[in-house]
Order: sequence, then C-alpha cells, then structure tokens
Amino acid sequence: TQRTLIKALYILLVAFAVGWCIPAIAQPYTIPVVFHVLHQGGDENMSDAQIIDAMRILNEDFNRGNVDIASVAPAYQNNIADMEITFRLANIDPNGNLTNGIDRIYSSLTYVGGPSARLNEWDRSRYMNIWVVANQRATYSGYPYIAGATISSDSSFFACGDLMVFHYYLGSIGTSSYQLGRQLTHEIGHYLCLLHPWGNTINPGVTCTESD
Repeated sequence: TQRTLIKALYILLVAFAVGWCIPAIAQPYTIPVVFHVLHQGGDENMSDAQIIDAMRILNEDFNRGNVDIASVAPAYQNNIADMEITFRLANIDPNGNLTNGIDRIYSSLTYVGGPSARLNEWDRSRYMNIWVVANQRATYSGYPYIAGATISSDSSFFACGDLMVFHYYLGSIGTSSYQLGRQLTHEIGHYLCLLHPWGNTINPGVTCTESD
C-alpha cells in the first residue's frame, strides 16, 4: 500500500542519511511517475527527450549510478548508497489506457503555478505526480506539496504529496538551464518527507556557497 511504501522509503532514507547499517531491500521499489506539462506552446512545452533525461538523472542519483561519485567529499564516501528505488514513467493511466507518462495540458496556469496549477492529478496512491510549469508566483526553482509531512499517532504513516518544477530546472538538455539537472532529485527528497538538514525552513542561516 502507499502507506507502507512511504514509511519504508522514509526509514531507508533517514537510515542512510545518518549512517545506520541496514540490510539490503529484498526487492527494489518501482514508483510510476506522471509529468503534467502545463504550457501555451512555448519553451515550457519541452520535448519528451528532456523528460526522459530528467528521469535518467533521477535514477542515477537514487541508485549510485553517478559518473561523478568520486567527487564526493571523503568524509561522506561511506554514506553513498544504492537506495534500490526505481522511478519510471507510467505506462498505464488511471483509466487503464496506455500512456507514455507525459500529460500535456494547454493552460495559462503555466505562468502562475501554485496549487491552482495542479491540473488533472492522477491517483497519488498509484502515481507520483510532477507538474512542470513556465513560472510561478514564488522564487523557488521547484517545490513539493507535502500534505502534513508528519508521522501519524500510531507511527504507521508519513503523508506526502506531489511536486512542481520549472521546465528550465528539469534534466540537462533542451530548455534546461541547470547543467546537472539535480533539482528534481532534491524535491523528491522532500516528497519522501525529508526536510533540509537545518530543518523545516528555506532559510539555513548561512550562504550556500560557504556551507555546501
């Protein structure tokens, strides 16, 4: 079930983050993903190839497939892990029809973003929804919708939501302006209920150029 999956993934991510030694997962998790591309025929209507490239980067990041692993600081080398999580574009839509996992929607809301732009949401118990927009009324490059990201009273469920990203932070080709294309990896960490290392805020209190 979704509850069991989210709880298991959360425990695994926290465990690897703090360096716990835990046994390997018997069977990797596969998470179906749908991209809802909101556009009005401009650059925000990026190619399928750019979305596929973003998925490639995402899976490399979560499965220790990065070509730049050697550049990780020595102090963190022992914490690098294969999370055994595979993200794949959905091939069956909620109605049982074949799909490529890319849902293109012509809408002016691509220039607004935010909750109102979460059009045609697919069942989140079966899919990870990612909306891609041209702009939004915020200064962030992307963000997750975390639906009360807190543990339940019986410690059985971590409730998370969906994601929204700018098209120019998606992947490393096409309209992307971010060379490594890791923004989606960052936001999916939040999707899985992980906060920033400094806590539940976007203000770390230090400059990123000094603290990374």
